[in-house]
Amino acid sequence: MAGEKVYRWSFIDRASIAVINLVTNLILARLLTQGDFGLLAMVALFTVIAADLSGCGLSDGLIHKPNPTESDYSTVFIFNSAVGLTLGSAFFLSAPLWANFFGYSEITSIMRIFGVSFFFQTMGYVQETRLRKQLKMKTVCLVRVGATLTVSVMAIIVALLGGGYYALVCTQILLNFIIFIYYTIASRWFPQLQFSKQAFREFFSYGFHLMLAYLATIIERNINPAVLGRYYNPAASGVYYQGGKLAQVPYGVSESSINAPFFVVASNEENPDRQRRLVEEMTTTMLTINFSIIALLFAAATPIIGCMLGAKWMNCIPIFRILLFAECLFAIKQYFITLCKLRAKTRFVRNLGFGEVAFQLALLAIFWRYGIELIAATQVAGVAFATIVYTIYSARTLKFFTLRGIAAIIGRAAWIPLIAGLLTAVALYLFAPYAPTGTFARTNISALANCLVACTTFSATTLLLGAATNSGLYLLLRQKLLRH
Repeated sequence: MAGEKVYRWSFIDRASIAVINLVTNLILARLLTQGDFGLLAMVALFTVIAADLSGCGLSDGLIHKPNPTESDYSTVFIFNSAVGLTLGSAFFLSAPLWANFFGYSEITSIMRIFGVSFFFQTMGYVQETRLRKQLKMKTVCLVRVGATLTVSVMAIIVALLGGGYYALVCTQILLNFIIFIYYTIASRWFPQLQFSKQAFREFFSYGFHLMLAYLATIIERNINPAVLGRYYNPAASGVYYQGGKLAQVPYGVSESSINAPFFVVASNEENPDRQRRLVEEMTTTMLTINFSIIALLFAAATPIIGCMLGAKWMNCIPIFRILLFAECLFAIKQYFITLCKLRAKTRFVRNLGFGEVAFQLALLAIFWRYGIELIAATQVAGVAFATIVYTIYSARTLKFFTLRGIAAIIGRAAWIPLIAGLLTAVALYLFAPYAPTGTFARTNISALANCLVACTTFSATTLLLGAATNSGLYLLLRQKLLRH
């Protein structure tokens, strides 16, 4: 599959899943309580840590290796499955202890459900990695979208039947099981009963440091909801979770549909000069997209929350705006991590990952008593610290570009989104007196109308400024649209 098709199918994959998950989340947000979401957010830290430990970064090792063998894939599959069974059992057995720690008996069933789900999840890693390595992004897309749509419908049905938080957790078992079955059918690959110690050592030496870095990232992104659930209440944790989840949606699409396939494409490019050109082009594209996302969503935060989640979730607007900065910086940081992976600088990624989480935890220890907004700010500070260090390291050590070159790229990528965001905020302010008010229906219409005003203003401003200045991304989009 050509590089352009890789990005296209990766975008279709991530965008489709993001839309399905977003619509499902919006429906569930109106059917369930903030406490229901909070119970899930409280244990998210432990579930994602277990998912990270199961792979030990070995999948990245498979992608980084030019031509992995059948023995390589089988070795990683056996290891992942063994770790998945061990950690899944640990989740199941330790569930009552965590329920006592948080003070909510519901945690027992949630942890046990995730333990079973986790085992199926670990068995699907290699099948997906194998398809990605072969650049079969269309197959990956169809599998993931089909499975996600299936379980989303089931989650809504459970919620309508009064299942409460079970609508959020029970479907996890079905999602991971269905994905594993679909991947096995689509890839037509079954592991061989062989375990190569040499292959394991090779992948482990490359991936172990990445696993530790991912572990630090997981703590950084999930520790705050756990703290809120433990020392505040499930509702506070639910508000933080919902604000963060909405902020993650657009950046999750951009990161996974651009950055993730870029790692595959750039890893398969053996010519250093062509690889450098790929990096330079992708840096501008990635920054422009991410800056545009935060400018639009920050300006239109109030109508977005009102339209999507409804009046009972309006208290998550400040958290949503704060975490937009965290997600924007996180997407940029992940791109720099990809550059480090291309140069096999995994030890640096590991060390900075722990430095980042230590910095955030130190701030959290100081500010956790002062409210949910300052707790959210600690997450922004931690990822900002790491992003600055990565920027300097990329310029001075990886030598993809200079600090002056990065500053110039940031300037070119940021000025149009900044102006468009300011004009969008002005347009919403001027439109406010004319928005419908009063009944519940009119309030929803008002929120929707404000969203349309925001999107129209931002898009028109971006296109006009792009056309007037012949910006690189605008020319690229115009070329693709005219060609198709």
